Amino acid sequence: MAIRGARSLAAEVTFRAQLKELGATLLEPEWLGARIRHRAICAAGHSCGAIPHEVNSGRGICKTCVGHDPADAERRFRERVAELGGEVLEVRWLGAAKKHHVRCAAGHDAYPRPASVQQGTGICWSCSGRHPGVAEAEFRTRVEALGGTPAYTVWRGANHPHHVKCSAGHNCYPAPASVQQGQGICRACVGLDPAAAEEAYCALVISLGGTPLWDRWRGNKAPTLVRCPQGHTCRPRPNDVQQGSGLCRECAGAHSVFYVLEHDTQPVVKFGVSNRDGRKRLAKHRGHGYVEVHRLVADLPEGAALAVEDAVKSALALAGEKPVRGWEYFDASCLALILDVADSWLATPEALAA
Repeated sequence: MAIRGARSLAAEVTFRAQLKELGATLLEPEWLGARIRHRAICAAGHSCGAIPHEVNSGRGICKTCVGHDPADAERRFRERVAELGGEVLEVRWLGAAKKHHVRCAAGHDAYPRPASVQQGTGICWSCSGRHPGVAEAEFRTRVEALGGTPAYTVWRGANHPHHVKCSAGHNCYPAPASVQQGQGICRACVGLDPAAAEEAYCALVISLGGTPLWDRWRGNKAPTLVRCPQGHTCRPRPNDVQQGSGLCRECAGAHSVFYVLEHDTQPVVKFGVSNRDGRKRLAKHRGHGYVEVHRLVADLPEGAALAVEDAVKSALALAGEKPVRGWEYFDASCLALILDVADSWLATPEALAA
């Protein structure tokens, strides 16, 4: 008789201990090996084939109890289909992940996966609106209701862009799922199209007497290079201009305050410029948690506050630091650099006289 190794003996001891702990009864008279099925009866009374290696790894002993028994899975699938008014037409069980031929309560031929049915997805795509033909029909109806015309030739699914002409004649490519969620069909008409947004902003700049100088559109929230009516080169944000803040900060002539603030609970610092004594601006920031004032320098000469702000931004960019949000909100680790650059610049008589 072959001599068993220590690992085999240890596996048997562990296996028997696990069965006892799980309330199971081992029926196999001899040890067959760690990866061979052993006949057993689980605590619920089911006959099962337990593999010692799996039992010792914590995978249990009974497939029926954990829902892996094919016969039990098929029984539950048939019961669920019957509950939904359907009929299983598949002649044999193909597995929980395989499609099975079913006729739903409305008479449609459907092919649901048992695992999906047990998760509550239903048995019929047509009845649930997920059938491709149903989804396409709903999309076309919605497009036409919005005054548009479908221009695509092949349906590619609810999440794929499809060529459509909106009521204004724009060529657009909405995803059917987005249209069904109320997002419309045309980005240009709702102001989300980048080309349309740039065109509208360009017209606004010209109407204000300015000259567009940017070489690439970066969006409504990114600074754009323009020349104001007085000849100053400036970088306003399109959103700010559209909200009435004007093109040129130098022409506004009101920024005479430079400040540096820190949030009371978050590791964020905020620097910027303001007018008068800065109290109104700081009160606004204080309401958002920026309560600690590290610098508040008022009555600066014309252009000095903006120059300090630009110098700080340039230093942060050279150091590879990026804003945590917006353009003037940085991680608190940048505080020392911000103060050093600002203090050095403000201490220079030539700068204050600029």
